[in-house]
Amino acid sequence: MEWYERFYAKEKWCKKSVEIEGSLYEKLKNISANELDASVNKIIDACIDSLELPDKIIIYKKEKTEINIVRSIIIRESMYKKLETLREKYDISVYKLLNIAIREGLEKYYNSKTNI
Repeated sequence: MEWYERFYAKEKWCKKSVEIEGSLYEKLKNISANELDASVNKIIDACIDSLELPDKIIIYKKEKTEINIVRSIIIRESMYKKLETLREKYDISVYKLLNIAIREGLEKYYNSKTNI
C-alpha cells in the first residue's frame, strides 16, 4: 500500500447527535486511546464505510442493562448519506444502523487481532 492510499479524499464532515450503546462507545474509546492512531469519530466513520448489509438484517437484542447515550459525532457527509440511504431501504432508524455498523466493525477488528 502506498502512503497516499491511507487517506480519504477531502470531503465535508458533519456533526450529528446520535444514540450509541454505552458498551460499544467504551470499546471505541479504548481502541482510540490504546491501539490505533485514530479518533473515535474516525473509527465510527470507518465502521460505516465498511458496513455491508445483506438482504436480511439481524437486529441485535440489547441487554437490559445497556444504555444508549446521545453523543455528538463528526463523520463524513457521504457516510451520513449512506446511513440515510440504508434507513430508507431497510426502514431502520439511523441510530440502529449506526450501532450495527459499530458492532460489525468492532467484531471484524477483534477477529483480525485473533487471526494474527
